[in-house]
Amino acid sequence: MKSRSTSRFRLLSFLVVVFLSTFSLAQISDKINIAIGGGVSTPTDDAGKDLHTGYNWDVSGGYNINRYLSANLDFGYQRWGLNSAALQRFQEPGGRTTVWSLTVNPVVHFNPRGKFDVYTTGGFGLYHRNLSLTEPFNETIFVCDPFFGFCFPQTGTVNEVVARFEVYKGGFNAGGGFSVPIGSTRMRFFTEARYHRMFSSAGTDLTYVPVTFGIRW
Repeated sequence: MKSRSTSRFRLLSFLVVVFLSTFSLAQISDKINIAIGGGVSTPTDDAGKDLHTGYNWDVSGGYNINRYLSANLDFGYQRWGLNSAALQRFQEPGGRTTVWSLTVNPVVHFNPRGKFDVYTTGGFGLYHRNLSLTEPFNETIFVCDPFFGFCFPQTGTVNEVVARFEVYKGGFNAGGGFSVPIGSTRMRFFTEARYHRMFSSAGTDLTYVPVTFGIRW
């Protein structure tokens, strides 16, 4: 439980640092862009047989070469739960798979200054996949009452990781989306979908399609 909370805290901290850093740069120069968003993530092909639909977070930023072309660095995070067929194979009551990716993604805009901009993107980079199997355990935790100002022990059920498998591989993604301006500011609301393929040295490649909604500066 502690390691899971720590991992989430580190991920959130990383996203906040990237967001604040690139947002500050975006206020200085119109040559810098930043985007942040989230949405649903659908595993496909063989992964779709073992994983439920999950969610994604994405942070990207880079240099605007001109108004039509930018060179971006993209960080994506996906999380899916294992379905009953996969859990039965592993003979565990719970489990999840997460993937983070760091890729170089050029972006081509077709109508960058218009009210409806369509764009396409694609790139290559590093992918990390983590499979965690979990079991429920009874654990004593301390609950604090803010009104009376004291803490007391309480027994609750938590899911603890009993096995973990990690791998780093290369991969690529390709897709596109559209954006519309938000008022008279530089901000634009965007929606995009991309196909990702993480290579595998044994077995089939991991493929998935995240649909992301967010804001771009």
